[in-house]
Amino acid sequence: MRVKSILFILLAAALSGGCLHEELHPVDVYYTADVQGFYWSRMEPRFENKEAGGYAVLKNFLQTRPAPYLLFDGGNWFGSAPEGNLTKGAYVAELTKTIPYTAGSVSDKDLVYGWPSLRNTVRELPYPFIVSNLKLEGKIPWPMHDYQIRTVDGIKIGIFGLIDPQTINKNKGRLLGLTAQDPVQVAKDMASLLREKGVDFIIVLSALGEEQKDGVSDASLAGEVEHLGLILSANKDRENAETDTVNNTFIVYPGSKLDSIGHIRLLFDKNKQVREVKFEDIPLFKEEFGEDEEIASRAAALRADTRKKMNARVADMPQPVATSLAAESPLGDLLAQCLYKWSKLDGAIINSDSIRNALPEGRVTEYDLYKTYPYGDNITFITIKGAAFLKALEDSLNAKDNFPQVAGFTVSYAVTQEGKKIRQVVLEKNGRTVNPRETYRFAVTDHVLAGGFGHDGFIDSLEFKNTFVEARQIMRSCLARQKTVELPKLGRWKKVK
Repeated sequence: MRVKSILFILLAAALSGGCLHEELHPVDVYYTADVQGFYWSRMEPRFENKEAGGYAVLKNFLQTRPAPYLLFDGGNWFGSAPEGNLTKGAYVAELTKTIPYTAGSVSDKDLVYGWPSLRNTVRELPYPFIVSNLKLEGKIPWPMHDYQIRTVDGIKIGIFGLIDPQTINKNKGRLLGLTAQDPVQVAKDMASLLREKGVDFIIVLSALGEEQKDGVSDASLAGEVEHLGLILSANKDRENAETDTVNNTFIVYPGSKLDSIGHIRLLFDKNKQVREVKFEDIPLFKEEFGEDEEIASRAAALRADTRKKMNARVADMPQPVATSLAAESPLGDLLAQCLYKWSKLDGAIINSDSIRNALPEGRVTEYDLYKTYPYGDNITFITIKGAAFLKALEDSLNAKDNFPQVAGFTVSYAVTQEGKKIRQVVLEKNGRTVNPRETYRFAVTDHVLAGGFGHDGFIDSLEFKNTFVEARQIMRSCLARQKTVELPKLGRWKKVK
């Protein structure tokens, strides 16, 4: 069954006042985003388990489409699939080289391994990346561009891109030197610049997303900035594509995981004014379009390489190791202990909602460890006053369904009407109580530093240094060194009256 979501937006009266029966000139735009590492064709439940998706099918699909057209990607290349994550996007980037993208952009998940990693991944790609409000030392960081202008059948199209400033602000530990300017002001400036250059229509590659408590959304941007014709939104992680219209700006929220492609047809009148917008979400069915043999073969080889790495033994567990979101857990203690021993600091802290699976009894593979801790968090060393540390730790203790998993110290706390209150923290290495006036050093994940517990207490440290060593790498080495892993005893958190 062919599934399409089609929306027609008629803008003639509002935009030109011309005759509705005149011949309109089409410009076709195609859009992918939130691939999340799913670069191969697979059975899709939302398509009644028909095989769909992947770059090999996409390549064949595009060959059925008449040129010229514009093809964009909104970012979030790697995420939930280990096939994309474990290579930091390299396998995905390799396969996109043969896809005729007009331009790509950047979203939050693309930056999880830091700016140098992303730069090295995209620098050799044959199409430009456009992010207008991302700055490094006051300039658009190479190889990014602030805008592009493309002409399609006489229609001059201006393109610029926006990243959510919160992505940068909340990841200071791994994105040192990068800043993100106000997206509304940058959008106004870019719209003005592009109109001065004579463009007929403006497309925005946006990673702002939906409505949020703090910050700018795609809809609010369209409401505040004139002359934005089309916003192609990333950062949605949604199964099905959706659309919206705000202030005569058409917004497309694509589906994820490359099992479909968004198609936007822009219809212009003789004065180069857009009169109509048509949208369809087209499933990339393998049965319908087939696969490009070269891409399919390479994708299969890359997946086989990933599976081989995933099946490698890491350790042997004497029993299943459980995790918990709401309390100290054996697995939380074990992983925090690995970070503590590696860092040789006063202690280590991780958030329990980063630990996604228990570890099984017996042979533990690389894939088991990945399922347990799937994120690309780096370890950051923080230097912090005792008073600030106790406050941040107490705020973390009161986080909902995100219990702090710690090592290197024990905590005594009481439950009061105002919430949980820390009474005392005792360091393991010397048996001394944490003094509010003294200074200490701890190892935390950069996710914790960035507000992983719902507060910014840890980033207010006297100083912090990102080691750019992945937490999962440290955990792997720690477990692999033990013939049979010895599990720590619970008791790092003690409830008192």
